[in-house]
Amino acid sequence: MSQLASPYSDRLFEELRELLGEDALSREPAIVNSYAEDDSFASPTTPAFVVWPRSSEKLQEIVRRAGKYGIPLIPISSGLGFRQHGDTVPTQAQSVIVDLSRMNRILRIDVPNRVVMVEPGVTFSQLIPEVEKNGLRLMQPLLPRSGKSVLTSALEREPTIIPRFHWDTSDPLLCTEIVFGTGDLFRTGSAAGPGTIDEQLAAGSAQKNPMGPTQFNLFQTIQGAQGSLGIVTWVSLKCELKPKLQKLFFAQAEDLGCLIPMANEALRMRLGDELFLMSRQAFSSFAKESSQEIGALGQTLKEWVFLICLGGRGQFANEKVGYQEADLADMAKRLNISLEPGLAGLEDCSILDLLHTTKETPWQYNAHGGCQSIFFITTLDRVPSFVRKVKSTLKEAFGGKPECGVYIQPQVQGCNCHLEFQLYYDPGDKEESDNTRRAFNQLSQELMDEGAFFSRPYGCWAPTMYSKVSPQVVQTLWKVKKIFDPGNIMKPGSLCFGEVDP
Repeated sequence: MSQLASPYSDRLFEELRELLGEDALSREPAIVNSYAEDDSFASPTTPAFVVWPRSSEKLQEIVRRAGKYGIPLIPISSGLGFRQHGDTVPTQAQSVIVDLSRMNRILRIDVPNRVVMVEPGVTFSQLIPEVEKNGLRLMQPLLPRSGKSVLTSALEREPTIIPRFHWDTSDPLLCTEIVFGTGDLFRTGSAAGPGTIDEQLAAGSAQKNPMGPTQFNLFQTIQGAQGSLGIVTWVSLKCELKPKLQKLFFAQAEDLGCLIPMANEALRMRLGDELFLMSRQAFSSFAKESSQEIGALGQTLKEWVFLICLGGRGQFANEKVGYQEADLADMAKRLNISLEPGLAGLEDCSILDLLHTTKETPWQYNAHGGCQSIFFITTLDRVPSFVRKVKSTLKEAFGGKPECGVYIQPQVQGCNCHLEFQLYYDPGDKEESDNTRRAFNQLSQELMDEGAFFSRPYGCWAPTMYSKVSPQVVQTLWKVKKIFDPGNIMKPGSLCFGEVDP
């Protein structure tokens, strides 16, 4: 798509102002400039204006009228919070930001079916207390940012921290409602019909089955598409029962290879709820906030930390935690690993609380004020080799800087894992920022060459990842794009969707 002339965006602005009202859109320089960049290394681009829809019907009109003029739309759900991946930065100057943060209703909390339905502007800090009051628990990422959109987190397949409840890569996403690039409204899964949502609820449906309609599982096409096919207006999400009793255990080792068997065995036996591994640097940043506290805690820890949280629910919660604890102790003894109920230096910090709460700023920023994360999907047995590769490159090519933390989150009951390398730096220091940018780009390329699967290819990752797949895959994706967004107005430039059909 070629560069658009400003009169088209002016016409769209006037039409939308008449349709939505003065307070629903803005092109004030201070406001539009705040959407021009994020915390990533993506090149800043100022959008034409920002619009805040409040309903699916109004959103449909926005999409239709933008399509009439061929003006790109960039959907954002979390407002102006900490945006980290470059996926909400426009690639064209006349793009329009569609900020969905004002669509922030919790539509339903269905306790018997363990389902919640939320609009895109609903945040973790808004939803977590509500589901907990109803005896449920969200399948959430580790210490999510309080202003982060719950819907976006599910659509982007952010890793959740309870692998034994993670049955499919799409979890916890269930049904969705989407406005495609054509302006058409569509519902997926059991929400597709027959009847309206109210009629379905009256008939006993819970919008819990994500498959369909018929044999067409469209939700899997939308998930991970980064808004390049349409804009999701609500989702239903799977929840689990809130545990009545929980008990934490830790294990430490200087060699990551000593803890991998422990994680594998616990996953195989379906022991525990929350389960993950971290390097000393990452765990310290997760557990503490100031750089001084982080440094002090790091000195008390071994190089690698394994965390598992046992949970029990209902009438026999104590018995369940008891037999899990006995099994875990037997496993640790067999593997010659020392289990600890707590860690030195954490007397003033409840890790258990951190597993069920949110934070105003990303926890990865605690160490130095800024962080660039490289993350991908792999298997636990391959993690040590990737860790050695990153440490070797940082030492040989960058003198050991920036400091790097590692977060390993098993997924799909241990079938794979989310592996994240966190490059900590001071964003106010130009030399540090430039060095981190070079390290980020080089490590990303080297990890891809080593077989890392970047399942969420943001920004600069996308061209390299799609160059490694067959041309037929890209052509097929373009065919899908032409069906749902024939005018290429939904985030052109994302994924493999450039200006020209290959």
